[in-house]
Amino acid sequence: MIKHTLLLIYRNFLRAKGYFFINLIGLAAGLVCTLLIYLWVRDELSMNKFHEKDARLYQVMEHQKYADELMTTTSTPGILAETMKAELPEVEYAATTTWVNPFTLSVKDRNVKADGYYVGEDYFNIFSFHLLQGNADLVLKDKLSMVISKDLAMRLFGTDENAVGKIVELQHKKSFTVSGVFENLPTNSSLQFDFVLSFEEFKLDNEWVIQWGNNGPSSYVILREGTDLIAFSEKIKDFVKSKNKDDSNVSLFVQKFSDRYLHGRFENGIQSGGRIEYVQLFSIIAILF
Repeated sequence: MIKHTLLLIYRNFLRAKGYFFINLIGLAAGLVCTLLIYLWVRDELSMNKFHEKDARLYQVMEHQKYADELMTTTSTPGILAETMKAELPEVEYAATTTWVNPFTLSVKDRNVKADGYYVGEDYFNIFSFHLLQGNADLVLKDKLSMVISKDLAMRLFGTDENAVGKIVELQHKKSFTVSGVFENLPTNSSLQFDFVLSFEEFKLDNEWVIQWGNNGPSSYVILREGTDLIAFSEKIKDFVKSKNKDDSNVSLFVQKFSDRYLHGRFENGIQSGGRIEYVQLFSIIAILF
């Protein structure tokens, strides 16, 4: 039977070589497109899922009411995370982060451009960015500490070994001491940076960030095992209002961090899609191919 089928294919090939190659190329192109879509979809679905505490890792969000409409934002008061940790027993770890920026880092006469941002002390206990050197509980204790990537260590010092304790100058203005080195960030992390500095250092030059009426930074929390998420969300709803009566139009809620990448769009306070729509669309295209 197989021999007969192969013979028919061969005869058809001899009769219409042009059509045969067109069909073959079309089939190959379809398979390649399907494979590429599959790889892309798999990568999108895996985004931010590698964190060890993924099931308990949440981003604190704000609903801001204007007239009859709700606007949803990731911007929160700069002192929100630390206050939640101090006052809410459900919060095990909390950290504030603010803006990734390109900076110039200098070691002697070597200048390197790198992206960095300011983060709270608990940062490496919240996100599973593996520390090759340094302790997650200690690397951000000092205001003038700096935690750098393995790649950045190579660019600054020519080696990624024994970087802890070395001095790096930021923007040719201020010196920081390397307190840790983290493994280069995986491609399926939506957070990408070369180094982090202490958020306490950011506070020194930006007093506005400690005022409840000002927004901008992002806030992340790890909730304790067994926390009732519905009850917790209700509990924090008016948390900002309780600190600042002028923020009566603000209400808080939490969204699982690894869900934000694909489900990041809100309309009038209701989650209404995001990149997940592209994942679904391309998945359908791949199936039809």
